[in-house]
Amino acid sequence: MQTTNHNIEDRLGRINRRLSELLGVDAVPLAVGGARALDDALWIWGIVGGKEVGKSTLINALAGAEVVGGGDRLVEGTFEPAAYFHEGDEEGLRARFGYAGGLAVRYHADAPESMRGLVLVDLPDFESLFTEHVERVRRVVEVLDGLIWLTTPKKVGDHRAIREIQRVLKARGNFVYVVNKMDWLLGQNDRSPAEALERMSAALRNQMAECDARGNSHRSFMISAKHRSAASILEAVSRSRAEKDVAELNDAGGALAAAAERVVGDFESLRQVLTTAPTAEATAANKRANLAYQGRRQARALIDHYRARDVLNRLDRNVSPEVIEELVAESFPQSYCVRLMRGLNYDRMLSAQWSSLLFRRRIGYWPLLGLIAWPLALVGSLVDGLRSLFPGSAAGGGDDPFRLDGLSLEDRVEGLLAGVGARLAYVSGQIEFGLPDAEVVTERFRGDVRSLADAQRAAVIEPYLGRRPSLIGRGLRWVVPLLVLAWFPIVQPLLAAVLEGASGGFGFNVETAAVLVQGLSGANVLLGLGVSILILGGLVAAVYSGAVRDSFRAMDRLGDGSAELVAGPLARALADGVARPIVDFRAELNSLTGALERLAKEN
Repeated sequence: MQTTNHNIEDRLGRINRRLSELLGVDAVPLAVGGARALDDALWIWGIVGGKEVGKSTLINALAGAEVVGGGDRLVEGTFEPAAYFHEGDEEGLRARFGYAGGLAVRYHADAPESMRGLVLVDLPDFESLFTEHVERVRRVVEVLDGLIWLTTPKKVGDHRAIREIQRVLKARGNFVYVVNKMDWLLGQNDRSPAEALERMSAALRNQMAECDARGNSHRSFMISAKHRSAASILEAVSRSRAEKDVAELNDAGGALAAAAERVVGDFESLRQVLTTAPTAEATAANKRANLAYQGRRQARALIDHYRARDVLNRLDRNVSPEVIEELVAESFPQSYCVRLMRGLNYDRMLSAQWSSLLFRRRIGYWPLLGLIAWPLALVGSLVDGLRSLFPGSAAGGGDDPFRLDGLSLEDRVEGLLAGVGARLAYVSGQIEFGLPDAEVVTERFRGDVRSLADAQRAAVIEPYLGRRPSLIGRGLRWVVPLLVLAWFPIVQPLLAAVLEGASGGFGFNVETAAVLVQGLSGANVLLGLGVSILILGGLVAAVYSGAVRDSFRAMDRLGDGSAELVAGPLARALADGVARPIVDFRAELNSLTGALERLAKEN
């Protein structure tokens, strides 16, 4: 079982305002009476129709008293809403009409006790000052619970009134269709009474069908509010047929009397429907039905007014993400992206940078070699620092590596945005999408390209930077330099002295000591130290040679199709940045439209 969302008016109001902002279209004036009527237990009927259809007469007939007096109307026609009710309902009624935006309403608390909880409102007619009156009727109808459309045999097909009734947001179960002055129709002599009633009944059914009230035939009545008995109707018919013989009138075989009885019966049924006080549960159910009907109709009205689905279809056709990717491919072809990435990656100083980086990283695993290699590492750092002062060092780069084929990056971006803007013109000239600024797109693209280039470089060089010696290798890197550094200045001279002294026999004596002192002389130690340094320098050169070799290998990997792999994601990132405002706009518009479509079905 469906339940009515009491916040539907607020939801529709928010959707209405947002769609108006998004699409640059005037907002729809929405009714907000359905939820307001839930605040009290009154049941308020409004009587709407043209001039001289008998609204005042009907009110008196339903009330069973002369509640509408002659002073209520200075001239023919109804110009202001006039409410007729029991005095005990005045406070709730005034509160209800307070929602109608300060519209002037005449209050008449003269209804009998039998009308307690019920209110009859005589609404401005549809003929005197039509435009002004229609506006007043619309404002009042929003806060009413039910409507009586009163017409006459002469006006039952008034299409102007039908169009207005179609705008009234009331559940058709809370709508009553009444043809008054049936005594006049029966007084005509062009058709038999039965034919006249059938003709009017058919016209009434057509009228209800045009007002979206199919299946509610039990809510339609043909009455004579002025004559409340069959005898009174027959008397009125007799006066209208004064020129005919009374005997001829009586010879109708009782058909006229039967027609009069049917008219009286319809009035009694109408009175039963309108004046039987509904229970609190029934009143609440009827009001919820009004609110649900109002929600469905107004949701459909918003759908028809904004035609958001058409806008969404044009968006998908003209500026979908796929279309924008095609525009990006025209302004930023793959060849451009590949050449750009290669230009940034094939920096003529990159191999030197990587050689220096690898050398510094690897020489760190040789503790003593670092003492010898630090001047070389310092020189490499100074070279890198000086290089940063010359941004035009990229291969083939000139001052701006982004300028290729005679076009600057700014020109390409502006051309892309112009192409997107031209396609947006096919969607709607009133929609403000807020495409990103050309400078923002340009700087974002520069950042994306440099980030991707840096990521490419890091991915290529990382395997070489991540190489670490094994545990044995680390031990050797500690032992070998120490051994070389100690062997030639100290160990080798001592060993030579010992061996020379041993030639005369083993044992320590003065001659042996002299040999040892001579072997460890300053000249010998300095000579040995020089030899050690030369050997350690060779080790440093070997480490640097390995760093240079691996840097060139990394350069080869960098050029092995990596630019082509990055060119695609780079173009997609640019397309996503340009399309983002449109994608966000479409997502919000689609969400609002979907909400309206659900409201049009569910409530």
